[in-house]
Amino acid sequence: MPELMPMIHAERASLAEFLEPLSAEQWATTTWCPKWNVQELVGHLTAAGNITAGHFFPGFVMSGFNFDKFVDKDLRSYAAGSPTQVLDRFKTIITSIRKPPGPAYVALGEIMVHSEDIRRPLGVTGDHTADALTTLAEMYKSTGAPLHAKKRLVGLKLRATDVDWSTGQGPEITGPAMSLILAMVGRAAALDDCAGDGVATLRSRA
Repeated sequence: MPELMPMIHAERASLAEFLEPLSAEQWATTTWCPKWNVQELVGHLTAAGNITAGHFFPGFVMSGFNFDKFVDKDLRSYAAGSPTQVLDRFKTIITSIRKPPGPAYVALGEIMVHSEDIRRPLGVTGDHTADALTTLAEMYKSTGAPLHAKKRLVGLKLRATDVDWSTGQGPEITGPAMSLILAMVGRAAALDDCAGDGVATLRSRA
């Protein structure tokens, strides 16, 4: 397995640099996670970078074993205050080696996907290394709940146009690797960057 933490740290640093000059209005923009704005989603990423088993499992129980409820409650203290305060908190976890419970790729997926959830409503796409893109695409393609990528990709072929990566058989979807990754985890708007006979099918499965 590739060494993931250096990729995660680089992705966090890149997002911090992007966030630095944003206006208050931009921090209030709704992200591609529509229940959260930019400030709240950065708070979520900070919470994820501070997670420990001793914090997660009691909090999960207290949230009635509802993962979404736990996550939303957990981010609030990290998203409180001004954008500058929120960004300062995020910067403290750039080199953190903590990650959410689950497979090793979870933290990489969190920062790469959510950084695009933040950037794309603001009209920007991130600059990700080929190694990070191919690693995440390969790991995400067979995921079940809660991402459901495996189910979405049944009977389809995805082929990246910017890195050497493809998967599956069937009607093809071509596009930038990050857009394919976003589409496989339900961000239908990312398919606007893609082409091929399989686009409509994947869009219907978002």
